Amino acid sequence: MVEPLNILIVGAGVASLTAARELLSKPSSIIESVTIVEALGYVGGRITSSDDFIPGGHRIDLGAEYIHGFGTLLTQVVDEKKAEWKETILDAESDVLEDIFIVAHADGGPQKMPTKDGKYGVYYLAGEDKLLRYDTDDEDFCQLTDALSRLEYDSENDDHITKSLGEYLEESISIPDRMIGIMQAGFGNTAGCTDLHKISLSATADFETHWEENEIEGDARLHSRIGMVGIIDALVDTLKQDDRFNIHLNWTVQRVEWGQNVRVVSTKGDGIVTDKIIITAPPPIITSNQIQFDPPLPQWKLDSYNMVGMERAIKVLLCFKSRFWPKNVQNVIVANMNIPEIWFREMSWKDESGVEAHAYVAVGFLTSKSADDLKIMLGNRSDQDRRDLAADIMKVELASIFKIANEVVDEAFQSCILFDWGDVESIRGGYIYPKVGITKNDFHLMAKSIDDVLYWAGEATNTNACCTIQSAMETGVRVAEEITYDHISFTCR
Repeated sequence: MVEPLNILIVGAGVASLTAARELLSKPSSIIESVTIVEALGYVGGRITSSDDFIPGGHRIDLGAEYIHGFGTLLTQVVDEKKAEWKETILDAESDVLEDIFIVAHADGGPQKMPTKDGKYGVYYLAGEDKLLRYDTDDEDFCQLTDALSRLEYDSENDDHITKSLGEYLEESISIPDRMIGIMQAGFGNTAGCTDLHKISLSATADFETHWEENEIEGDARLHSRIGMVGIIDALVDTLKQDDRFNIHLNWTVQRVEWGQNVRVVSTKGDGIVTDKIIITAPPPIITSNQIQFDPPLPQWKLDSYNMVGMERAIKVLLCFKSRFWPKNVQNVIVANMNIPEIWFREMSWKDESGVEAHAYVAVGFLTSKSADDLKIMLGNRSDQDRRDLAADIMKVELASIFKIANEVVDEAFQSCILFDWGDVESIRGGYIYPKVGITKNDFHLMAKSIDDVLYWAGEATNTNACCTIQSAMETGVRVAEEITYDHISFTCR
């Protein structure tokens, strides 16, 4: 007879929630309980929002925001909730999913045509004070775009395993000097979110192949009254319907015991005994010994986790009462300025007197060196002073890009959010990237369970392609199936 399992999951990100959902789809004769413990005070990990930045029920994503690719576990949730979410939008003319114009070269930009509502992207060369549309005939820009669109990687090439993406780009394409800043902003700030010379060429090739073969091309974001956090809400709503599910927030794991005793202990000394443990903490948490394992993790596990990196990512979000950028410009790549990527959103609602009101949001996105540089610029000021300075830096940049007087931008400005994922103690960064030298076996070792007790999930443990929400969700499904199979197989021996 199979004894039902108690499962404890460390972390409450999308991988954990997906794993919990899959486990609880099993009968109570197999799964007795699923408990999640989370160091933060909310559910969702790197998916969270500010719900009071803009009135009218709009939710501003502070973390993951874009949906890349369709036909995935992520878009399955969207499809399941579309009808319900349509009622939440309160606008018959708006869609649950908004088309995104892809401008960043690392995401396949620039697109050939604007979105169905006429949105497109632009590029700004700070050194020349020149703004280029996505369809510019600038010869250097066209040369860069054409070269990047024709890149071909060979993940089986031994030389490529030890080569960085940056090295390969330098050797394979001729980059016009005046376009280097565009490539750094539109490729480096997005491809792995780190210096291109740190990213594995072979792993990048494998990721690209997987996405092309397994996902339907397309890019979107959820309506601002839903936000990416709507995905988290949908998963949590399902879990709460099962009385076998428990979650503890503000519960920071200090020690994981997986020897004779199997339990987790919090920094406050509370302990939870369980049968099996799923670890979904980000790689920096695993490799820094922030969570202590008793007995210690085997070296092969630590070595594999050390083959992926995760660096600082910052969002600077500015709200304006009026728009001073062109109506159809959805995003801009900025060469040789402080903030390399900026995108725009417009939101509306009815105020208390029934009059339609509007807000215009500019989202600045920085990773790796650009994020570290901004962190240094902001210094050790108070939170308010740091927000004010970040807002001033971005306002000056916007004024330069669109040739608008600083006074006009200042007059339109209302408020700012500054969110630095590198400062979140239980996360310590934005996005996973594969380091030079990583092999397919390293991904398998990150995903490999230990003694049928410690199991692993999270985007880094995806053996096909990491770096996306759907990749994290896939690991949740995989680990749930693995635990169920191992348990039934062991019991039947």
